[in-house]
Amino acid sequence: MTDIYRGRWHGKTYYYGLHYDLHAGLKDTELGKRCGEKDLAPMLKLMGPDFVQTDCKGHAGYTSWFSQVPDASVSPGVVKDALKQWRAVTRKLGLPLHCHYSGIWDKAAGEKHPEWAVTGPDGKPVGAPFGSDAGKPTNDKMCPRSDYLDKLMIPQMLELIDRYKVDGFWIDGDLWAAEPCYCPKCRTEFTRRTGIAEPPTEVSDPNWAAWWSFTLDSFEEYVTRYVQAVHDHKPGVLVCSNWLQTFRHPGAPRVPTDWISGDNAWVWGLDQSRCEARFLSTRGKPWDIMLWAFYASHGMGKPESPWVSKPPEMLQQEAAVLLAFGGNVQIYENGSGVRDGRLIPWRQKRLGEVGRFVKKRRALCQSAETLPMAAVLHSETHVRARPQGKNLMWHVDVSPVQGATYALLECQLGVDILDEWALLGRLNEFPLIVAPERDAMSEEMVEALKTYVRQGGRLLVTGAGSFERFGEEFLGARSVEVQEKKAYYVPGADGAAALFSDPWRLLECTTAKPLAPLGKSPFLDDRLLPNPCAVVNRVGKGRVAYIPANVFGNFAHNRYPLHREFIREIVQALAPKMPLRVKAPTCLDLTARRKGETAILHFVNRSSGIPNQPNNGAIDEIPPVGPVEITLPLAREPKDVRLALEDGGLDWSWTKKGAGGTLTATIDRVHIHAAVVIEP
Repeated sequence: MTDIYRGRWHGKTYYYGLHYDLHAGLKDTELGKRCGEKDLAPMLKLMGPDFVQTDCKGHAGYTSWFSQVPDASVSPGVVKDALKQWRAVTRKLGLPLHCHYSGIWDKAAGEKHPEWAVTGPDGKPVGAPFGSDAGKPTNDKMCPRSDYLDKLMIPQMLELIDRYKVDGFWIDGDLWAAEPCYCPKCRTEFTRRTGIAEPPTEVSDPNWAAWWSFTLDSFEEYVTRYVQAVHDHKPGVLVCSNWLQTFRHPGAPRVPTDWISGDNAWVWGLDQSRCEARFLSTRGKPWDIMLWAFYASHGMGKPESPWVSKPPEMLQQEAAVLLAFGGNVQIYENGSGVRDGRLIPWRQKRLGEVGRFVKKRRALCQSAETLPMAAVLHSETHVRARPQGKNLMWHVDVSPVQGATYALLECQLGVDILDEWALLGRLNEFPLIVAPERDAMSEEMVEALKTYVRQGGRLLVTGAGSFERFGEEFLGARSVEVQEKKAYYVPGADGAAALFSDPWRLLECTTAKPLAPLGKSPFLDDRLLPNPCAVVNRVGKGRVAYIPANVFGNFAHNRYPLHREFIREIVQALAPKMPLRVKAPTCLDLTARRKGETAILHFVNRSSGIPNQPNNGAIDEIPPVGPVEITLPLAREPKDVRLALEDGGLDWSWTKKGAGGTLTATIDRVHIHAAVVIEP
């Protein structure tokens, strides 16, 4: 990995951050009134953040400081310069200060300069991504090829550097707000690059993937321009674009941002972070996830479900998923109607409790590497070939990757999510690789996976459409029929469960061995088809298993335990040579890491999380779960085995066998996040 991809950060001790924004607007009347040193300093000391991101310009496009850029829109509600006050206090406390700045989404700029706005295929504005104007033809989104970048965004970023000596920018409203623009500049450039005369207007058009990919390239070029402008103006000022290079944006991290971040809203909760952490840790850059400090039980903006503050244990649980993979954590705090700049004491005190939980884990979690077990492929080639709509983030096909991750974690396996860029050079590190319904992966990836298996690897391929990518000879079965929207019963544990797939591919074994027959009913010995539910084929020194259905997309949607057990049995039939075995409750996620020869086995308890729903229960008291049984083959007896991060019982023993031996250990319980440290 070259240095250009490593990114920059302020240092290892800047680990826990505060993000505070207000999205200044026309109706504000008291912005900056109560954020002087006497108001702000005690609140920051209560929370104890290592770095701070504060309000600057939100999606409405109005600044909360007195911008002097000619095309600026300053909120009429700015009573005192809040940014000047935040800078003075953070400098006194020794904290880096970043600006929250909305990029692509800027309503005020669009009203002043409609020619800067994204244009739909009908020549009209496309509207805001969500909120009160969602779907309405408003000029909220900026075209990345317009003059917006050179006449407003970059000049304001440089103004903030020069006037306030800010240390970085967290650019919001960017990737997640972006979609195709049909203005003359974009149309002309699309034709020049692709040779396609006209951009398509419908997702069903054969040229839609090329148009969507062009839009993504245009967005990456836009971000690169403002990052380079900041770096050229003042080296050392850091820049991040919200959600860029995260789970829904796989591929080589070409854009020279300094770190990676995204705000994990209450809507996604633990599940989103479980995938983000496993993907972001492979990017080669510093990273964090911003956790919202508040949530609403039934969605944003519903009066019967107002915002409330999350209990500390809920935030600690969400943070633990990230910390185990070496990420930083920041908390998004908002005054919930308090617009004068004050922070709320009892909430800051709670966030201080979360901060102590986070910082306690820094020494153990930072600078560790994965202890490879299972790799889930998240192909960027597939993503670009299969866009599901217009938006560059929300219309990315991720559910099969999510389902594979959740299922393998429930099978007590350590999981990393890698795109082709990251996996191609690391294939042989992983005892098991899963390609979950990635039927449009690159030919290079297909051939690399075949070689991996021939050399002794274990590969699980799923999806009816993946048959053509790998072929009859490699999979050891021929295709009999492809059926649409079918549900067949598959075995799991002591039962069987209906598995819906669109489509299902019926197979007939050639060299592969069938796992079990498909069923038309829950009976295990009656109404069975001659076609297998899955096959396992020996290829060279390794094995490949194939499930001819969209099993992981289904698991992401339904989370049926019998489907998980079906997947577990297929993994067992592959017999991957795992570095350790774990038996634990399914609500405990394993994260296997190492520092040199020291193994660190993290266990995160997500028992209060609601699968496939916002993590929005009354999670002020998370019940401990256990026990956890660990079996680890080692070349020699360990020097020490200890339980870290939480109190609890740990028993271990060493059994010598031949030239090596086996460590067995048992933890009696895990509350939120505990780790077993095994010193060689």
